[in-house]
Amino acid sequence: IQQAKLTAEDADAEDKFGSSVSISGDYAIVGAWGNDDNGDVSGSAYIFSLDDDEWIQQPKLTAEDAEGWDFFGASVSISGDYAIVGASTDDDDGENSGSAYIFSLHDGEWIQQAKLTAEDGDEEDRFGSSVSISGDYAIVGAYADDDDGERSGSAYIFSLDDGEWIQQAKLTADDADAGDFFGSSVSISGDYAIVGAHGDDDGGDRSGSAYIFSLDDGEWIQQAK
Repeated sequence: IQQAKLTAEDADAEDKFGSSVSISGDYAIVGAWGNDDNGDVSGSAYIFSLDDDEWIQQPKLTAEDAEGWDFFGASVSISGDYAIVGASTDDDDGENSGSAYIFSLHDGEWIQQAKLTAEDGDEEDRFGSSVSISGDYAIVGAYADDDDGERSGSAYIFSLDDGEWIQQAKLTADDADAGDFFGSSVSISGDYAIVGAHGDDDGGDRSGSAYIFSLDDGEWIQQAK
């Protein structure tokens, strides 16, 4: 049964509300990367909470350092008291290098806790094009990273340590190749992470694949393709 239709209280043309979504428990998050509050296509995200069978909009999320064309809200994920929002065209490490922001729930308010960037971030990596968070781990995709050829892609895992999010690993495919777009989608849960590579050619041109990684003695190891 459809329970609710969500829209933004301040909805406007070209906001692209709903371009990314995630739900966990009594909270849902919706990305609107086309929102213009802090410049053209600076982006935003909206958190809704379930109260007496009604989904209520909480305060709207934007980045503390928001700028035009950041695409904040290009990807979103929520789990427990944490939410992560990707801004895939943020320019901290070069044009369209990308970033992601983690928010935590504190006394009923969602507060920006961290801004994540890749230690080796570079222009056009599109870090933050996909995100996922679960417990003390977050994963961020950078499908346009060029380590193994143009747009071969990568993904980064961060762990929470004493209140700080630390880059723990950079994931690439064992058989990485140019144009694989590894990191175009990501998800993490417990000791497992999965990374999509929709441009992989194993079954034909852009047939696509996905890679599963498992956490073993503090290291993320590719377990399956």
